[in-house]
Amino acid sequence: MANTSKHNPEKPGQKKSKQTAMHENKPYGKKKQSQPKKGFLVSTEEFFQRNLLRFFIASLLLSAILAGYLFDVKIDEGGDDSNYILMAYNFLKGKSYPTWHGEFYSIFISLPILVFGINVVVLKIFSYLFILGHLIFFYMAFRNRISATALVITMLIVSVSSNILFFSSQTYSEAMFMFIQSVGFFIFFKLMDKLPENRLNQIKLWNYWLLLGFTVLVLMLTRNIGITFLLAVIMLLIIEKKFFAILYTIAGYFVFSIPYSLFKKIVWGIEKSAFSQQMEILLFKNPYNAALGKEDFSGMAIRFVANLKMYLSRYFFSSIGLRDIDKTETSLFPAIILIVLFLIGLYFAFRRNRYVLFVAFYLGIAIFTTFVTLNQSWGQLRMIVIYIPLMVLFLLWTFIELAGVKKLRFVFPLLLILCTFLFFKSLGQTLQKAQKNQKVLAKTMRGNLYYGFTPDWQNFLKMSEWVGKNLPDSTVVVSRKPSMSFIYSKGKEFYPMYRFPTENADTLVARLLTRTGPLIAIQQNELFEKNIPFTHQLVTKPSIVAVVSQENDVYTLHKESDVLQQPMESFIRQYQVTTMDADSLLRLMHNNNKSFYGISPDTLLLTLSKNKVEYAIAANLRANPKAKTERIINTVQRYLYIIEMKYPGIFTVQHQIGSNDNEPALLYKINYGLYGIHIP
Repeated sequence: MANTSKHNPEKPGQKKSKQTAMHENKPYGKKKQSQPKKGFLVSTEEFFQRNLLRFFIASLLLSAILAGYLFDVKIDEGGDDSNYILMAYNFLKGKSYPTWHGEFYSIFISLPILVFGINVVVLKIFSYLFILGHLIFFYMAFRNRISATALVITMLIVSVSSNILFFSSQTYSEAMFMFIQSVGFFIFFKLMDKLPENRLNQIKLWNYWLLLGFTVLVLMLTRNIGITFLLAVIMLLIIEKKFFAILYTIAGYFVFSIPYSLFKKIVWGIEKSAFSQQMEILLFKNPYNAALGKEDFSGMAIRFVANLKMYLSRYFFSSIGLRDIDKTETSLFPAIILIVLFLIGLYFAFRRNRYVLFVAFYLGIAIFTTFVTLNQSWGQLRMIVIYIPLMVLFLLWTFIELAGVKKLRFVFPLLLILCTFLFFKSLGQTLQKAQKNQKVLAKTMRGNLYYGFTPDWQNFLKMSEWVGKNLPDSTVVVSRKPSMSFIYSKGKEFYPMYRFPTENADTLVARLLTRTGPLIAIQQNELFEKNIPFTHQLVTKPSIVAVVSQENDVYTLHKESDVLQQPMESFIRQYQVTTMDADSLLRLMHNNNKSFYGISPDTLLLTLSKNKVEYAIAANLRANPKAKTERIINTVQRYLYIIEMKYPGIFTVQHQIGSNDNEPALLYKINYGLYGIHIP
């Protein structure tokens, strides 16, 4: 069996067995007459090893050129990228400390914002440089430590992958994370190369321990999942029985993390870490509906399998050119194949290559944690793209090791054919996207900031711009995408409305009963089915204390004392409106075995008044970005609708952008005075 790595370091202190010596690679030199004829695998490895630098330069140039053609000046519709900018701006102004998302990225981009202002193009250029920097350190970390064939093919595939190059012009944290991740591999591998057997002498490498500790901290602050890098380091050191090295690693991390935590607590008054805040949300069944409660073990298992199918069978294979990214179908079979290959590679790595073993530990811990914690509704390429270069490298190395088995030598030529196909397939896809992007890039660079957006987004962003120009800075306006509104309004801050704040109906009703006494429920659908004039329905509005909803069935809860009084009693008798007590309603909801929630209109309105909100942007943002359908992101509309149920007429349209049939954005004014409500 021929191991194709030029350098195949043994574990320090391990004696060479006959088996090990047989698999160990010697540096390639001039062939002697007595040597057997080289096989195709070894010859290919020698070729790539001799030309490794040339292939690296070619990969770097490909990345630089293609990323330039794919450069996207627009802000992404996801909103997270603009949120990083908003958090950076608030940090710079001393208003708030970046939390929830990767805090370090926002802190970093606050520096160019300080110099250039909110210049999106400048911020995107930093992502461009991070992607190139990632490839540089990726090469430096793995050269001469892993098969040159695997490294070259990985660099070529990564350099033409449009999924990876996409992040070179986005203000997401992925490009920075990938760069720091590669730096971390480079530092740790250098440390392992220099690590002496004598545990007392190990402390002499204090500069490396500090560099590693700082890199791990920055990696974790860029994305919380970065803590898995530290766990992987500890696992490898345990395997190699370097127990003092584990202490030095942890000490190097705490040298920086403790002062950082103290800084956050003393200067900003922040005690909870972004990691703990994020975990609170991740444990909910639905991050946008806390009323559904927290996920149990079976739910976590279902979540894991769903993410396994989505990220591995869809996003991974589309990133290497094996499928179209627009295809949303997922399958468990490709994911299972990848898991089997991972286990095979883990076996080979454990026996032969400490560097690949570390890659396996890191990928295993990080990807497993990602799949367990992420709600499948958050399925996005960016959640796994940071691991794709390492996954490709590990899989290629595994195939090459398999090809070293005498009966599996046929695997290697097939692998080269497949990788050649993947390279040109990915290159073709990227060139097609680059061609489409040229017109958009030309228009946006000439100042047309809305070109390339669909009408729903154009109207929403233009409304944000209108608000920035026509309303005073002190005016508080609701936005579903406040960070995007912030950028297109040229720096006006908006009140965020990310989710509809539902509550567990049983809890809400129990709390109301102690305050209001018995409650009576009325089904709103019945009022519409009976075509009861809206002016007649007005008598029911003032007594509403809560709304309970189950799919399309909406019920209003009223004080029993109000229902039994005129004119509401006459209204119910005249139109023969069906009523039930609150307990009967809840039993009905539970028997239907469908999720339901409760909400208080007064609580919603009080939240707006406490925060001095005067206006709200209600946009028709598509639920499916690729098609105009009746389904929209209706968070703001639902919020206003519940309030309107009790306080009709409290919202009036102040301004509209876009015709009624073209996904308009509407600006509503809140008329608190109509009901004698005063903003504090």
